[in-house]
Amino acid sequence: MRALKSVVAAAALLAGVLVVSAATGTPAAADPPACPPGESPSEIPGGWICIPVSDPGEPGGEDPGDAGGNGGTLPAGCFEGDEEVSCNDEYGGTWDAGRGCYAFQVQPQPPAGSPLWEGHDPSEGSVWSCDYTVTIPETSWFVPTGEDPLVDPAVLAQEALGRMKLENASAQIAPGPGFHTYVHIENWLWLPEAQWHDLTETVTAGPASVTVTAEPIRVDWDMGTETTSCYDVGRVWIKGMTDAAKTTCSYAYEWIENPAGDTHSVSAQLVYGVTWDCDGACLTPNGDLGEIDAPAGDPTTIEVRQRQTVVIQ
Repeated sequence: MRALKSVVAAAALLAGVLVVSAATGTPAAADPPACPPGESPSEIPGGWICIPVSDPGEPGGEDPGDAGGNGGTLPAGCFEGDEEVSCNDEYGGTWDAGRGCYAFQVQPQPPAGSPLWEGHDPSEGSVWSCDYTVTIPETSWFVPTGEDPLVDPAVLAQEALGRMKLENASAQIAPGPGFHTYVHIENWLWLPEAQWHDLTETVTAGPASVTVTAEPIRVDWDMGTETTSCYDVGRVWIKGMTDAAKTTCSYAYEWIENPAGDTHSVSAQLVYGVTWDCDGACLTPNGDLGEIDAPAGDPTTIEVRQRQTVVIQ
């Protein structure tokens, strides 16, 4: 809920209220980096990162999570939940979705020793608030000098994703290397169960902390002739299993090119659904980066043969 403002007090303070700058953080020490195709440099506190360039679309349009590939972005603008709001109010405050209010630098700044400084010296930064009649610490926060009081959490989310160690899928197949299979036979596919788990990474800049969560949603298998997908790690094949044993992930080859048999390289990669949440002073409280492909792990091999039919007359 947005904090109530005192119109009388606001009028007295209006001349001293500062509009939040669009610049973020401490200026980078170097020029923007040369980013790969499809990405553009974006400045964050302490340096630069490369951000994928994509069309954000219109508010209320397609869910960014449906975009696939390298994920989507949030619609441009400021939002309170699903409702778009003005990014600035009539008093010069800037929308802070994390706190659900318009934030501004308190003017005049509180005297030294005030609880509003949270134990800091006034030379160390400034006090910001959602309430133009701020009198208690619960309605304000301290921002160190050189840090932006409002950080774009989508930028921090991309940085957190870049730090995240996605699992390189370790492809397992039965029959495995050293043996062979035949066309039209279902071959079991699986990953080590420990590779199927959620991942989290948190990045903090100034008063904003963004936590990215990557949840595995499927495994894409490159079978050498085509790709197939499974929606869990599959079941481990154990020697001695009967034909009645079932698995959730398998693949059958339908043909071979070499009459003596084909050998295929088989690899797998995990696909994650990635979301983020922002805590603190945030322009947006949460977002969705869509589907992210982890790098493929080391491949294995399989030999496929054709059964020979002998006709006796």
